[in-house]
Amino acid sequence: MVVSRTAGHPAAGPGRSGDNLSYGMELNFPNDPWESDFAFREVQANFDPVVGFVTRQSGTNSPRVYRRYNPEVTFSPRPSNHPWIRRFSFGADFEFQTDLNNDLLTRNFEFKVFQLEGHSGDNFTITVTPNYERLEQDFEITDRIVLPVGAEFRFTRYRINASTANRRIVALQPAVEFGHFYSGTRLDYSLGLTLRARTGVIVYMDAEWNRIELAEGRFQTRVYRLTPELQFSPWISLVNSLQYDNDSRVLGWQSRFRWILKPGNDFYFVYSHNWRDDPVRGMETLERRAATKMIYTHRF
Repeated sequence: MVVSRTAGHPAAGPGRSGDNLSYGMELNFPNDPWESDFAFREVQANFDPVVGFVTRQSGTNSPRVYRRYNPEVTFSPRPSNHPWIRRFSFGADFEFQTDLNNDLLTRNFEFKVFQLEGHSGDNFTITVTPNYERLEQDFEITDRIVLPVGAEFRFTRYRINASTANRRIVALQPAVEFGHFYSGTRLDYSLGLTLRARTGVIVYMDAEWNRIELAEGRFQTRVYRLTPELQFSPWISLVNSLQYDNDSRVLGWQSRFRWILKPGNDFYFVYSHNWRDDPVRGMETLERRAATKMIYTHRF
C-alpha cells in the first residue's frame, strides 16, 4: 500500500486571510489481481496557486471552492496458460466533487464493464459512464448555445474502443462513444493511426468527430492532428505537431528540434505558428514564436 499526501500554500494576494489552503491525500493498493486507490482533495476559497493552477473553476463568488473524493477499484484476472489472452479487467472509478458543505456539484462514475488484453498487446474495452452535473455559472458550450446557471443534468455515456499493439508497423485505435449529454445527445467517433514507416520515422495521426444535439441547439466539432517524428540518430531528433479544429478554425504547428550533446546536456529549438481560417481572407497568421533552451548538467 502506498500513502501520499499533498499540501498547498496560503494565498499570497493582498486582502486575503483565512480559507487559503489546498491539501489532499492518496491511498494506493497497486496489486494483482485486485488494485484500488482512494484520493481526496480540498481547495478553499482564498487559495492562490501562484505559479500553478487549479483543476476546477467555479462561480465568481467562490472561484475554486470544492472537495473531490475519488475511490477506484479494479479486478484483473489472468487466465492460466491461455494461448492469446493475457488478462481480463473489470473496474469502477467514482469521482464526487462537492462544495465545502458537501453539496454535490459533479458526479462521474466510470464502469469498466469489460476489458480484454492479449499477449500481443491488442486491447478491447467497453465502459459505461453515468454523470451528474450542477452548473455554478452559465456554460457556453459553443457560440450562441448556453446552458444556464443552476441547471442540473443526469446523463449516461457508453464507449467502445480498441487498440492494436503500438509496436506494429501500422497500429490503430478506433473508438465510438454515444449516449445522452447534458440536455440532449452526443455521438463521437475517433480514430488514431500510428505508422512506423522505417527506423527513426514515426507518424501519428488522430481524428475526432462529434455530433451534439441539445435542447438549446445542435452543432458538430471535428479535430485533426498530425505528428511526424524523425530520429536522425540517438542524439538528434525533430518532432512536428499540427492540429486543426473546425470550432476555433485555427491551424497550429509546432516544431521541436532536440540535440543531445551528451547525456544531461541538451539543446532545444522550438518554433510555433498559428493560423486562423478566415471565411473571407483565408488563412491568416495569428502568432508565431521561436524559442531556444539549453540544459547543462554538472556531475560531481
